[in-house]
This record gives sequence, structure tokens and C-alpha cells, in this order.
Amino acid sequence: MKPYVVSVDSGGTFSDCVVIDDQGRVVSGKALSTPREPSLGVLDAVSNAASELNMSGQDLLAQSNTFGHGTTISTNAILTRRGAKVGLITSKGHEDAIIIGRVHQKVAGLSEEEIINVALLEKANPPLVPRALIYGVSERVDRSGSVIVPLNLKEVREAARQLVEDGIEAIAVCFLWSFMNPEHEKQTQEAVRELFPDLPVIISSELAPVMKEYERVSTTVMNAYVGRLTGQYLHKLKKGLEDNGFTGSMNIMSCAGGLMSISEAAGKAIYCIGSGPAGGIMGAVALGEAMGYKNIVASDVGGTSFDVGLIVNGEPVLASAPVVNKYHILAPMVDVVSIGAGGGSIAWIEQETGRLMVGPQSAGSDPGPICYDRGGEEPTVTDADLILGRLDPDYFWGGRMKLNKSRALAVMEQKIAAPLKMDVTEAAAGIVEIVDAHMADLLRKMTIGRGYDPRNFALFCFGGAGPVHFAAYSSDVGVPVAVVPEKAAVFSAYGIALSDTVYIDDMSEPMTMPVNTVRVNEIFQVLEQRVLNKFQQHGIKRDNIALKYFLEMRYKGQVHALFCPVAKEDILSGNIGAMIQSFDGIYEKRYGKGTAFKEAGIEVATLRITGVAKSHNRVSPVGTSSGSAPTAALKGKREVYFKTSGGFTPTDIFEYSKLLPGNEIKGPAIVEAPDTSAVIHPGQKMVVDQYRNLILHLR
Repeated sequence: MKPYVVSVDSGGTFSDCVVIDDQGRVVSGKALSTPREPSLGVLDAVSNAASELNMSGQDLLAQSNTFGHGTTISTNAILTRRGAKVGLITSKGHEDAIIIGRVHQKVAGLSEEEIINVALLEKANPPLVPRALIYGVSERVDRSGSVIVPLNLKEVREAARQLVEDGIEAIAVCFLWSFMNPEHEKQTQEAVRELFPDLPVIISSELAPVMKEYERVSTTVMNAYVGRLTGQYLHKLKKGLEDNGFTGSMNIMSCAGGLMSISEAAGKAIYCIGSGPAGGIMGAVALGEAMGYKNIVASDVGGTSFDVGLIVNGEPVLASAPVVNKYHILAPMVDVVSIGAGGGSIAWIEQETGRLMVGPQSAGSDPGPICYDRGGEEPTVTDADLILGRLDPDYFWGGRMKLNKSRALAVMEQKIAAPLKMDVTEAAAGIVEIVDAHMADLLRKMTIGRGYDPRNFALFCFGGAGPVHFAAYSSDVGVPVAVVPEKAAVFSAYGIALSDTVYIDDMSEPMTMPVNTVRVNEIFQVLEQRVLNKFQQHGIKRDNIALKYFLEMRYKGQVHALFCPVAKEDILSGNIGAMIQSFDGIYEKRYGKGTAFKEAGIEVATLRITGVAKSHNRVSPVGTSSGSAPTAALKGKREVYFKTSGGFTPTDIFEYSKLLPGNEIKGPAIVEAPDTSAVIHPGQKMVVDQYRNLILHLR
């Protein structure tokens, strides 16, 4: 077998590459992302990582057996409205389901505070598919899957011809109760393909064969919207890798928290939404397993956003009702909440109030912060960090990029300090204090706001700007320990390299407890075979696959449901009591003791199987304690601004690569790596552990 595993996460500012060899050794490289042609930034990152091994990018790829990738291409297509022009064919009489949005599209994705502000309550505008491109056709299947009205194929063909005349680039098909009987959708797909063989036709019964009509149609439309662009990008990247000597398997990070094949990703493009952040969460799972942490708050500070997700009992928390740009989707998705707070977040003054604001707008990589000297004209968090001495202008990105401090100072003075009648240092400190407060606020919402006690969690802090800000945003959220991983700046790419291969399949069939266990077993057998077939296509043997079983349940009369794990032996033996007890326990854990309403009875909506093939890559210790004194790593001193010290303070600067397990560093101090800097505030103490992570004890 070829010795290398390569993974790349494409972010808004940088593309990060991690390489793991067959001995478990890890190297990394970064390159500026190239939004106009994302594959170029990916290949640049691979070349930069290869140089750490004294190889060319082509040589590295030729000797690699696997390439894993996290991409923002689907997410960006939605956010920038650059997806395909989509037409929708649906059941006659249900043309407005996606427009109505079950009423709650207006509040989709909003916090409680935002919902109160009536001015913010609006539907997705413009809609992904306008009403003029929605056609209803005669057909009807009832709730048991029986055909009540046969499909009118003449209407299907007329709708398809009209949509093509209107210039659509993909067709989504979603019929009522098609998850119980998919034949009408399959017939529609075949009829359209006979007329237009090259036109993508996405049917809901293949993509999301589950209950909830609005969510199912919005999922299908969104997949059609991003599918063309995502598929083109993935196949272009695959060709670029092959042209550079790669002959192994290419895998894509799924929003569900595992790797999937490129063919699966191209067909289910919505599974690529949130691909990069999911890699960071899975990296935290793997590192937490090695360190002995089962409850983790994972925080990622990139160039554009601050992303937070939770890991509870060693498993990533999945979103109960994922929302993307106002649309609900029926794809299992790691629950990652993001705000516009990153290194590239732009500082500005609100005209109406004269207040200093930070984000959510970002300078990204093009043009980037002012100090990048690439044409940026707006002051950012990175510019503020540079002005405060937290970044070395000559050592940014290991010296590959020189930062222009004098220009950052001049623009900060002109656009922020002078209008606010403060000096430039105060302006920079204010920017940093605001962005740190935004980050801490999100951490509290993700823990306390969801009923979790932060004292029971470790906080993992990564991303290129994470170590710069972690000591501030972690200090008052209640966690006992904050961890900066050794590969913090490329941690999402690292997580992709460590990730398992995961396939998930669902099937809805409404039932009431006590369920017909014979029917439950029949459905699970179908799902098992579908999941195992996907692994077989991936070349993974049955012995390496673990299957997990879930029932989506709710108390009668409720709208929302929870996925509850059930044991295979309970399914086979028909142990209904164990299934009910499991649900009652999970419900009370989520909503509080005493909230379970057992007298109401329980409904089952959807059955799910998750298949997991464990990765061979693992987090390995680098050595035992070598003593507490970090003398060999000390590079010198630099004046760094700390508000708690009243201004600029002589600060020890350490070289990360020379730190050893057991070393202790007292603040104020900065630990510099080529791709990030960890800032330790006065009064804090950080310890290097056996994995060369930086550990800050807060309680």
C-alpha cells in the first residue's frame, strides 16, 4: 500500500493540507484559497505540504493511497446565489408547499432574540425556485403507498419541455407520500431523461425518503440547486489530482461527520454543506478519544467565521432540524453554529449610533486584511492583532508572507481611531475585545443555552486565528480546561484525515408504540443492505463496518421528534419496553427531568441506520514529560498589548516546534508556529501535554 494519506480543507481564506504517513507522522501546509478557481488553492496546499517532506506535490500524490477533502463549494453556491436555475415538478395542488414553507420558514435559523424583531421575519428572498418554475402534475399516492391517481406522463413531459424553454438547468421532483411508494417519481425521472438525457433530474425518494413534505421538497430543490456546480468542481479536482499522479481513492467530508465517495458527494451535494467545519468536529472527536475527553466544545476561528459544535459522550451532536439559508433540509448534519467573527472580520462604525462594530462581513483572502498588502482597504481583526503585537510581521505563515504593519496602522487610524477620537492602540484593542466577546457569547449559547453545564466540557480551540484569541474567549464561559491542538491551524484538514467512512440511510413509515416489530425488522434489513452496498462500492469489507440503529420518536401531539439509538438485539427480540425506556431517558436528558409525557403515547416517524468503517489513522503521543522548563524554546521578547497589564508589556516569545511534553509557560507569553500564534495572558499558565497540545487550566 502507498504510504501517504492526504487531506485538504478549503476555507474562505486559506486551504489547509495535512499529510499522514504509514508510521503516523504528520506534516502540514497552507496556501491562500483561490475562490475563482478553488482547485488551484487545493493543489497549492498539497505542494506546500509536500515541500515539508522534501517532495514535489506530484511525487506526494503519486505515493498517496487516499485523498480526503472538505469543501465550501456547496455552501458558497447557496450564500452567493450562484447555483443552477431549478425547476420543480410536484403533485398537483401542492405547488406552493415550498413557498408557504410550513409558515416557519420566516423564522428558520433565527435566534430567540432575532425572532422577537418582527422586521427580520421574512422568507427566503429570492426563493431558490420561483413560483413560475413550479409545475403540478396529476398523481396521488396515499399514506399507505397505494396509488389513488395514476401519474399523468403527458403532463410531466409538457412541464419538462416548458421548464427547459424557460432555461432551467436542473429539475427537482417531489410528490406527496413518495417515500412510501417512489414509482411515480422514478417514472417522472425516466420520462424527463428520455426527452433531455443531459438534464439533471433529482427525485426526493432517492435523496430523502422521509416524512415532512416541505422539508423534503426544499431538500430536493436545494440539492438540484448546488448539485451541478458541486459535481463540476469535484470532477475537475479529481482530474487535477489524477493529472498530478494521484491514482488512489478520493473521499469527501460529509456534513454528517464522516467520509463519503466522490460519486456519492456529487449525487448528494447537500451533504457537502458544512463539510469543512464537520472535519474540525471529527478531529475533536478523535483527539478527545486519545486524551480521555468525551464532552467537548469544539471552536474554530478561521478567516471568515467562528464555528462551534458540541461532542457529548464521544459523539458529535447532530442538528435536529438543519437550516441552510432559511431552508430546512433533511440531511443528517453535524450541528455547527457559525457567526461572522474571524481573523478577516471587518471593523466598522455604525452610522446611526457611532458604535464600533466587528463583522459579520469578512475580507476573506481576496483582497484580505490590510496588512496582507493585497488590496484590502478595510481594517480587520488580523490587522488589530498585528498592531497589538500578537503577530510577528516577519514570521506570519512561517515568513512566507510579510505583513505590512505601517499600512495597517495608517488605515486603522483613518477609519476607526480618528472618527472615534481614540488612539490607534485603543481602537485595535476595542476590536479584539468585541470579537472575543462575540465568541464567548456563542460558546455560552451552545452550552448553557442548550441545557449543558460547561463545567463538564473541555474546550478545544483551533483554526488559524483560534490560538490567538482562545485565552480570552475561553476565560469566562465556565469550562475547566481549554486545549489548543498541535495542528490547530489545519485542524479541520487533520480531522478529515482521521475521519471514519460513514453512510447513513433513512426510511419513514409512521407507526405507534407498540410497533409491529416484524415490520421494523423488515425496514431495517432494507436499510442495512442499502448501507452495506455503499460500503461495498467503496471497497470496504463487511467485517470492518459497525452498524448503529435509530428510531425517530416523539410523544403524540408533538411536532418535533428525536432520533433515539436502539439495540439490535431489542429490535430482533421485539423488546418494545427497552425502546420506550431509551426514548424517555433521551427526552428527559434533552429537555429536563420530569418533562417526559409518557401517558401521551409514542409515535415513530423514521427509521435510520448509520454505518461506520473506522479509520486506520489515530492520534499518537509524541513522548513523555521532559521537564517543566521551556528554556530551549525561548526566542526572545516582544512588546505585546494586554488590557489587564495596562498597555504594552515585555512578553516572552516561544518557538512551538521546540516545546516538549511537560513544558510549562507562564503568561504573558506567545507561542509561535509557522501557521498560528498562541497568546497566553498575564496570570495564566499553559502546559504542553504528551500529544504536544497546549493546555490552559481555567478552574
